[in-house]
Order: sequence, then structure tokens, then C-alpha cells
Amino acid sequence: MIDAISFKNGTFRYLDQRYLPLKELYVETQNYLEAIEAIKTLAVRGAPLIGASAGYTVMLGINAYQGDKAGFPAYFANLVAEVNASRPTAVNLFFATKKMEAVYDANFEADSLEALVAKMTDMAYKIHNDEIDNCDKIARHGVELLKQDFADVLKSRKLNVLTHCNTGTLACCGIGTALGVIRLAYQEGLIERVITAESRPLLQGLRLTAWELEHDGIPFASISDSSSAILMQRGMIDFAVTGADRIVANGDSANKIGTYAHAISAKYHGLPFYIAAPVSTIDITMAEGSEIPIEERDADELRKIFGTQVATPTTPVVNYAFDVTPGTLIRGIITEKEAVVGNYNEGLARVVNG
Repeated sequence: MIDAISFKNGTFRYLDQRYLPLKELYVETQNYLEAIEAIKTLAVRGAPLIGASAGYTVMLGINAYQGDKAGFPAYFANLVAEVNASRPTAVNLFFATKKMEAVYDANFEADSLEALVAKMTDMAYKIHNDEIDNCDKIARHGVELLKQDFADVLKSRKLNVLTHCNTGTLACCGIGTALGVIRLAYQEGLIERVITAESRPLLQGLRLTAWELEHDGIPFASISDSSSAILMQRGMIDFAVTGADRIVANGDSANKIGTYAHAISAKYHGLPFYIAAPVSTIDITMAEGSEIPIEERDADELRKIFGTQVATPTTPVVNYAFDVTPGTLIRGIITEKEAVVGNYNEGLARVVNG
């Protein structure tokens, strides 16, 4: 399996995804500020991977601390605030830092600083390992839902699936969320071909998902983001499945910009649209998608393509990194606990609190 991130002997190692697929560059650092920068610049990306990386980034910061126990609380609070500020939309990051804070809150008074650090290190590893395990469970629930929804179709042929951005090992630690569902479905003979949308402006679908699919030997074709509607119109897509960076109580789901357009097209053409994401992506403290903070990124991500200027430096740009797909357009939200279908307010609360 692709080794997207690892943490060993106080060193955080990550595959810099900005250079893929043309170059596989692994970076090692013991500097938490460098790790934060890797999250900010999308050297590491994808909601579950960001969460695991955030846990390791906190550990880098803790390992750099040279003061006594009395000064640690203020240092730790500032460290967590710095990590939290790196990416605002992916709730997995905050899920991870809250896990680290919970270990601190439960053990700071009783433990020595050395014992506390050991317990927090264990939690950082657990966050990572849990995401790997979650992917396997998500894939199984997703495949079972597909077998149910396409029972009649699968008697005569395999399915063609659309996905957007990257939700595989590079984004999720394990086999992936949406791409994990696709991988398992292909292994079980359900999938004919994968259609991966390019995912402008950073081309995660074209660069990363295509690279993973080619690595696995799964048949695929890459398309421009605006092509999915005509493929649906011509019967070349049977369903769509993507990941999510935040899912709120009513099922509204934030994901890579362009996802909403695919979902609208799928609805118009009568095709099911699924979200696959771990429970850590669900934020039931928010009632609806309008409450989700949407990251707006640097204009040069559009004005330049990998350093090449394609528009004048003064061209006005609106560059939202994410959009929100209403829960009403989503057939099912597939988690590691179950595939939630129907009333999302009830179902998502159940998997979060159950």
C-alpha cells in the first residue's frame, strides 16, 4: 500500500502530494511548523489524512518543548491553536486535536510530563490506525449498499462510477473512503470502469486518483469536471461516490469544489449520488450546510497552473476550495458504522452518538 504518512522516532514523514504523479518526493521533518505548512499548502491533504497528520503535528510540537511542567499548559494551548488554524473546513483536523486535548485534560494533573507525552503519542498513533480501519469498514458498507441499489442491473452487467477529487490512500490513510468503496467493489466484480473528474484547480482527480487507480490496475478514464453531465446523459455513468470534508446534521456535505455540480447532474439523470466518509467527518453541532466555513484559497491557484501563468496577474478570481452538496441530493452517507439512508438528522446522530 502507498505510504502517505508515517511517524517514527519523533520524525513525521509524508509523501508530498504536490509533485505527484510525476515525482514521488518523501519529506521528513521534526519541526511542527514545517508540518503545519505541509497541511496548509496541501502537501498532505484529504480530510482523514489531515486529521492523522494533525495528531502527529501536535506531537512534533510537544517534542520540541523544553520547558518545565508549569509552563506546558500555555505552550500546549498555543500549539493546538496553531494546528487548528491550518485548514478551516476539514473537521477531521479538529476531531484529532480534540482527541489530543482530551488526553491532556485527563492526565496532566496526575502524570509527569514524560508520562503525559507517552500517552499523547499513543493517541496520535491511534488516530492514524483508526482511520485505516475505518476505510475497510466504509468499503464493506458501501459495497453492500451498491449490491442492494443495483441488484437488478448487476444481474446483466457491471457498473461505471464517477468520483471527484482524491479519496484513496493519499487522502485517507487506508484504502480510502469513496475510493475504498470503489476498490472493494471492483475486487468483487461490480465495477467496469471508474470515471475520475480532474478536480480543478489543483487537479487531485487527474493527478492523484488516476495515479492510484493506475497503480492498482483498475480501468479508468479521466475527464474535465464539466464533462460529467454529458457522460450521464449518454449512459456512461451509473452512480457517483465522493468523500467529504464536513457533513452536518441534515446531511449537507462539504467536499472539493465541483462536487455539488456532479450531484445536481446525477439527480437530474436519476442516478444515485453517495458520500463515503468516516464518522469523524460528521459535525452534528451544525444544523445545515450554510454554517460550514468555506475556505477561499489564493487566486494564483487559478491564474497559474503549476507555476505557468495562464491569466494576467490582475485577473479577478473567486477561488472557493469547497462547495456544499445538500443532503436532499445524496442517496446515502456511508460511514464505518453503517450506510445511513433516509432521515439524516436521525441517522447521523445515531452513528455519532451510538
